[in-house]
Amino acid sequence: MSYELLVEVTRNGTVESQHFGAAVVCDTKGDVVESWGDIERLIFPRSVLKPMLAIHLIESGAGDHYTLSDAELSLACSSHQGEQMHQNLVKSWLNRLGLTEDHLACGAVLPEHTESAHQLLASGQQGCRIHHNCSGKHTGFLTTALHLDMPLDNYHQLEHPLQQLSLDILSDLSDIDLRQYPIGIDGCGLPAPTMPLLQLGRAIARFANPVDLSDNRAKAIYRLHEAITNEPLYIAGHGSVVSELNEVTKGAVLAKSGAEGVLTAALPERGLGIALKIADGSNRARSVALLAILDHLGALSDEEKHKLHAHISPTIVNSRGLVVGEVRTAASWLSYRDSTIIELNGN
Repeated sequence: MSYELLVEVTRNGTVESQHFGAAVVCDTKGDVVESWGDIERLIFPRSVLKPMLAIHLIESGAGDHYTLSDAELSLACSSHQGEQMHQNLVKSWLNRLGLTEDHLACGAVLPEHTESAHQLLASGQQGCRIHHNCSGKHTGFLTTALHLDMPLDNYHQLEHPLQQLSLDILSDLSDIDLRQYPIGIDGCGLPAPTMPLLQLGRAIARFANPVDLSDNRAKAIYRLHEAITNEPLYIAGHGSVVSELNEVTKGAVLAKSGAEGVLTAALPERGLGIALKIADGSNRARSVALLAILDHLGALSDEEKHKLHAHISPTIVNSRGLVVGEVRTAASWLSYRDSTIIELNGN
């Protein structure tokens, strides 16, 4: 199995570290537009699946029944940072459902947003389930379960009908039966399916432009596009590449991050889906690689690239605040197929 050199980390202009990975660009027909590295390798897509998992909120009628706002739908797709805005919306949403944080199956954690975590600890409080970056997704699952009169207990278990419904939706989008592949447990307790990176790219392309899906499913996907575009800060948070990319491009690019170096982007106007995986699971490399692919595809204007510069060419800053290096795209991999390849079998 091979991965390609995608990103380098430098110090004083000298390469200090390298990040290998694989990436694929697919169209709505499932054809590969371009690819780099081994795209047949099984991966855990993790949280990049969240926008697709939110489809049941719309299809089931739960979104209309509970008059979910754009912000709530975006939050259902999110890996949020636990900023106060995220906490407040999860609390109010649960309250409207007549539920509490105890109904959430995710664990209690501190907010990922550093300032919010410091404020919480300074006030003598501890982390809770609402702070979990998946609390929006879990609230979305509870909303659908309530509307469909499904049991709320153990809604996170693979055997629960809501999780089986989710697998059906994901299988439809990826054009494979995900039950044939291993299924793990995610960090928030929900099932974590696996699929080849290629199939993830195909799923993202169909999410980008659901022209070949059922009318009901396509309607649900377009509603999620609208929500994420209108409320990009609720899908991640301030300073994140996901929220800023979605906001700057005004929905022409809909990005979503996943744990362990996974990142995707749907391009609705062009009907393309991009999926990438950094082999070592590093998150610092994924945004640089994705933005390089977007630039390669001509998906970003000069103005958009200027606004996203901090994510395109992140700097390395030491404890004294001095810029001592950068994270950059490795030379040539977007132009040539004979780029450096690493064999993961040790050879």
